[in-house]
Amino acid sequence: MGKLRICFFFHRFDGGGAERMTVVLANELARQGHEVTILIRHNKGPVKQILSPIVQVLDMNLPEAGKLRKNLGNLGWLRRVLRPGRFDVLLAVTAEMSQVAALASYMVSPRIPLISVVHNTLSQEVHSFQAVRERLFPMLNRRYDRVIAVSEGVREDYIALCGALPEQAVTVYNPVIGESFWKQTETEPQHPWLAEGRDFHVLVLVGRLCRAKNHALMLEAMKGLREYGKFRLILLGDGELREQLKEQIRRDKLNDVVDLAGFVPNPAAYFRKADLVVLSSRYEGLPTVLVEALAVGAKVVSTDCPSGPREILKNGELGILVEPGNPQALTEGILHALTWEPDREALRRRALDFTDQRAVAGYLRVICETAQLCRGEKKCTKR
Repeated sequence: MGKLRICFFFHRFDGGGAERMTVVLANELARQGHEVTILIRHNKGPVKQILSPIVQVLDMNLPEAGKLRKNLGNLGWLRRVLRPGRFDVLLAVTAEMSQVAALASYMVSPRIPLISVVHNTLSQEVHSFQAVRERLFPMLNRRYDRVIAVSEGVREDYIALCGALPEQAVTVYNPVIGESFWKQTETEPQHPWLAEGRDFHVLVLVGRLCRAKNHALMLEAMKGLREYGKFRLILLGDGELREQLKEQIRRDKLNDVVDLAGFVPNPAAYFRKADLVVLSSRYEGLPTVLVEALAVGAKVVSTDCPSGPREILKNGELGILVEPGNPQALTEGILHALTWEPDREALRRRALDFTDQRAVAGYLRVICETAQLCRGEKKCTKR
């Protein structure tokens, strides 16, 4: 189809997986010669530092207000973007952004194709107005010409929750492994606990400090590990629960063994030096950290939450899966992992299923198919 004019729409350049993966994808699409623009509500956040200068940014510059007011402020921008002429396709990243774009699409005819990119298991999310939101899912889904899910588990959940046709939703894995990733692994993590010759085990957990990641479970497991030896935990990431987690660390007297180290651009370098990489989430979509850990041959312990860990780790063949929400199970999984020796080459081979090239090829295939089906304002799915 030649050069494409592609627009991504999302909230802000936060340090979460959805934002980071979208920027990586935008960079690679632009590098391949496509005209790529990011339409963003707030032009700030740590992930912006990895954005290529050849990717354009349209800053909505919306006021930092409540969700309802912000979403209403989106509509004028989205109406202009969805009109034919400037872009060939709009990809709305995350369910919330997709829903706002779907509402805007009712105000535009004719319009360019709209693709929703879903990064989480929607049935597990908790939001304000949750009951209303879930009733709207099937209606808004009719406005998406296609839906890209980041894992097969996310796709199956979306179809069941939103009443989508199976051919409307397609799985495309995130662009996790690429040239920039390998450069990050070559850097040295600036943390004293990862020095050679240490006499304690170091665990690393990466993720936004929010309810979904369930850092509190990991802290409970750290309490249980006290009687089995010396352990240290490095938590990488920022978020709204930072103060709450600091209070839990203080209350449980974990200050000397847990470090809230904040956001870092090179978590894979930490994985390379740590004894274990741990994921304690309540739910996921496609946890990037597990792929990055496999790529550097690190041992992994993860909750068997919906969706992604079991899919990435091949039903537990490539890592230890434990019951979600169970601190004792997580403690036992960590102890088991310390005595387990995986096939490191198998870990690395699995990670190569999540390369930039594969992700870009998958996105371009969906974009081109959608554009062809939607020419002449024909819908891509029959209702």
